[in-house]
Amino acid sequence: MVTSFIRMLVLGISAIVLIACNLPGMAGSANSEATMGKALYEQNCASCHGIDGEGQPDWKTPGENGVYPAPPHTAEGHTWHHPDQHLLENMANGGAMPNSTMPGFGEQLSEEEMAAILTHIKTFWGERELEFQELVTKQYIESSD
Repeated sequence: MVTSFIRMLVLGISAIVLIACNLPGMAGSANSEATMGKALYEQNCASCHGIDGEGQPDWKTPGENGVYPAPPHTAEGHTWHHPDQHLLENMANGGAMPNSTMPGFGEQLSEEEMAAILTHIKTFWGERELEFQELVTKQYIESSD
């Protein structure tokens, strides 16, 4: 009898959690941010950084014109070395490297849209890169207080 009651209680709680995850403002919003980020990345970033974040060939070497090719957003690149705030600033204002041709998107995209793109870029990283970048972001926030 007690076992049946516990089983029913667990099933009931599980059902409540599943329903809550589909309420507006819950997990569904993370899903919509990921969908929006992917679409915006493909529309605004993929032509230079690649559909899968692979970047352009020889991205560490400037071309004959002195301009660096677009870097990858994968673990091979350096995007994950920077805190969210710097990445969002670069997105808004343009590339931070000298001789970068990355345009700023601050006039075309909202802060929410740029944050969604960053969320998508993070899907290119492995666990190690995600953990490191989260730590760098946390340290940046703490040092800014």
